[in-house]
Amino acid sequence: MHTGSYLPKYINGTPTGSRNDSATVEICKQFARRGYVVANIEYRIGWNPAGSNVDIRRGTLLNAVYRSIQDAKACVRFFKKDAATTNVFKIDPAKIILGGQGTGGYIAVNYISLDDPSEITLPKFISGVTDPTYGFVAGQSYVNQALLGDFEGFGGIPQLNNPNNSVGYTSNVQFAFNLGGALGDSTWLEPGDAPTVALHVIGDPFAPYDVGIVFVPGNPPQSVVDVIGSKSIIRLANQYGNNNCYINAGFTDVFTQAANVNNDGIEGLFPFATIPPTQAGPWEWFDSTAVVTEANASGQPGVQIYTNALLTNPDMSKAKGTAYIDSIMGYVNPRIVFCLNLATGISNIDDATNQITISPNPAIDEINVNLTGLKNQIEGIALYDISGRKVLDVNISDERTYTINRGQLSSGSYFVRIQLENGEVNKKIVLQ
Repeated sequence: MHTGSYLPKYINGTPTGSRNDSATVEICKQFARRGYVVANIEYRIGWNPAGSNVDIRRGTLLNAVYRSIQDAKACVRFFKKDAATTNVFKIDPAKIILGGQGTGGYIAVNYISLDDPSEITLPKFISGVTDPTYGFVAGQSYVNQALLGDFEGFGGIPQLNNPNNSVGYTSNVQFAFNLGGALGDSTWLEPGDAPTVALHVIGDPFAPYDVGIVFVPGNPPQSVVDVIGSKSIIRLANQYGNNNCYINAGFTDVFTQAANVNNDGIEGLFPFATIPPTQAGPWEWFDSTAVVTEANASGQPGVQIYTNALLTNPDMSKAKGTAYIDSIMGYVNPRIVFCLNLATGISNIDDATNQITISPNPAIDEINVNLTGLKNQIEGIALYDISGRKVLDVNISDERTYTINRGQLSSGSYFVRIQLENGEVNKKIVLQ
């Protein structure tokens, strides 16, 4: 889930805030290359960071957080329903991982912890004013479940919620990871919450690394509410036993060693000690020309937005961003694999890949699949479109050569997936 402070990019004063952000897309691609089914999701946004008082800022933000959790839960239920019915996406509904960066990180950690109505009636979440514009009533929670629905998104009024998303399916997830997010209150985190990992810049000016105030990007940044950051989140999760599935795994890789330099012995926490120390989202990158042009076109000050972004990401570049993403992947994935008992490798697949021939490429009417050099048992052959959706199944036999007829498939890129007894091989093909 992408970042963005619950506002559209540029309007939020930054060059990020979309599921098309460079880092969001790259992280999704890297997970997909490792064999995961990946969903790059959107969620409802909108609040008033420029509110004239803290009640407006805090109350509208809490409502935005609440809506985004409902949306993320609707997404999880959608995929579980698909798995139980048409099974287009081929997910394992018992192995769902939720993650995000910045605002998306907030959603991930709050998703696994916020589950009791009493948690949104803590004193700091009670309105101090009656404000009909925002529906706030003095002495009551900023979040009105009668209007917005419950945590799952069921109930409420149609104008504010769609309560009919995949009814009958659960929204529980098995793992969560957070890049630079925070949790609304320490009491939300309880024993039994899903295992979680966090990565966070120690000097993040917007979301506290340990405990502190959330500041929303802007000029100047606006204070909103006190929260707990990644250090306290993981410390408490470990204390409650939520991370027992990986906490004693004994990881000794270079990413774990790097994390351990600054995490005070808190396994599952990767603090980034940046130079200069005050940075946010160092895994992000963006193009200066595009930012200025697009922001100006949307009525926002492009040069100012780009300049301000460099204040908290001063040496921003794709090389820097992807280097941080490499560290994120290197730290998060082993812990996911360990907790969810995922397969970690396939023997001799590289040899099998070299023995498979797909021709012609590009193809016009037919695709020829030659497997005569394989010794592996063949368990399935199918054609997938670029989104990962299966578009054609091939009936397999004892033969080692197959012809796939294009039929009515549109022009574009596809993948021929050959399922073997010990793994799978994907070969890209272009249909003209």
